[in-house]
Amino acid sequence: MNCSLAYMEWSEPDQRVVRTITDEVITRDDIFMRKLVNATVFQSSLFEHTANECEDGTRHLIYAKPFHDYDDPVYGQAIRTALHEYVTVSPNVEVEYLLWNGHRFNPCTLAQPSPASPLEFAQLLLDHFIVSEQHTFETVYTIYDMDRSKIVVFLKAGSL
Repeated sequence: MNCSLAYMEWSEPDQRVVRTITDEVITRDDIFMRKLVNATVFQSSLFEHTANECEDGTRHLIYAKPFHDYDDPVYGQAIRTALHEYVTVSPNVEVEYLLWNGHRFNPCTLAQPSPASPLEFAQLLLDHFIVSEQHTFETVYTIYDMDRSKIVVFLKAGSL
């Protein structure tokens, strides 16, 4: 079953929607994945999600604002830099892991199966920690890059 999803640009100072970024019809399963990420890339512009809602069980809305590096003083600039450095494009949605080294995010691989469906991506996005080969990683930020068909997961070494 398909449903409507609109991304709305929200102005915090004006407390209102300033424009519709995109409006599309997607599967119900895709809704989970899209609502669980922290931000979305549309036509090379990064928008951070601020809220989401559902009207009458069929029309979904994600409110977003332009991402500013200063909103996240620790990772903001590094997130933006990494998004522009690694530009592989996929025909289907894939996960891309980037690991924090104290100064920047670098590509990494984890010894676990790659999500293959929207619900598997949603399951990945629900977890704050990933354990792979006895190493623990903390998810610090997630982005759905519509331009590249990637779910980008920004990680740092962590401990449970």
